[in-house]
Amino acid sequence: MAEVSPNGTFIEVNGVKLWHRITGEGEAVVQLHGAGFGHFNTDPCTPVLADHFKVIDFDQRGYGTSDKPVQKYDMEVWADDVAGLLDVLGIQRAHIHGTSMGGMVAQTFAGKYPQRTISVVINCSAAKLGVSGRLVFKNWIDITRMDPKGPGSRILAELIAWQGLNKAYLANPANAGAVDFIQQILTDSNTSEVFIAACEAMNEMDLTPWHPKITSPALVIGGDEDLMTPWDQGPGGVGQQGIYEGIKGCEKYVIKGGGHSNPIDSTEEYNRAILEFFLRQRGK
Repeated sequence: MAEVSPNGTFIEVNGVKLWHRITGEGEAVVQLHGAGFGHFNTDPCTPVLADHFKVIDFDQRGYGTSDKPVQKYDMEVWADDVAGLLDVLGIQRAHIHGTSMGGMVAQTFAGKYPQRTISVVINCSAAKLGVSGRLVFKNWIDITRMDPKGPGSRILAELIAWQGLNKAYLANPANAGAVDFIQQILTDSNTSEVFIAACEAMNEMDLTPWHPKITSPALVIGGDEDLMTPWDQGPGGVGQQGIYEGIKGCEKYVIKGGGHSNPIDSTEEYNRAILEFFLRQRGK
């Protein structure tokens, strides 16, 4: 497996400084993390993909050690940053790998910039949240506003742990520090203003108009125990199943027993599935 440096550098993209790290060589794979977590979301995938590709990890605008401007946020803002990042790096086309909110950004990028998308993996995501889906992120907003620690709230970390990780992972004594780890990442990677703005953006989005514009090969992958963004969002929503049905020629992979954060709780199977997909699309 490729060795991954713990260090990265800052790069100016669309008027903000973004932390980024490049590992490996070959066609580019841009990895897009979920809300609140920075590049830690996709770190388990980097060494496996970097054996075959140039993997670009970065903290999206508003997260990690990247700039966190107070502004209007939506998926198009983040998708435009992906295009800007590729421009600065001199890369015309890339594979896109997005998890959770990153999967929402991935849908938007692949629809808005089809000529720049070689292929796209959409993990544990949604295109439009149903009532129950919106309540998930309204709850996150309420806790952030009520707790003096904001996104670093212990209550929020515990909530995200059971919403995001499967039962087997949480029950394993080796993972007893999961909540502590989540709380530390949430504390270090967020401001209340951007965290709330991202949750509001997810609750307001409807990404279905992008689906007919996606022309690249696409894979929707997720766990069947995903509580945060389930395959079925219910009436009025479009979950993982709806994304799969909405993108022409899309492939689907369901991880049995996988939770929302399956790059973490189902790492081996997840990496095997996405690597196999990306290798099939290489050179297209």
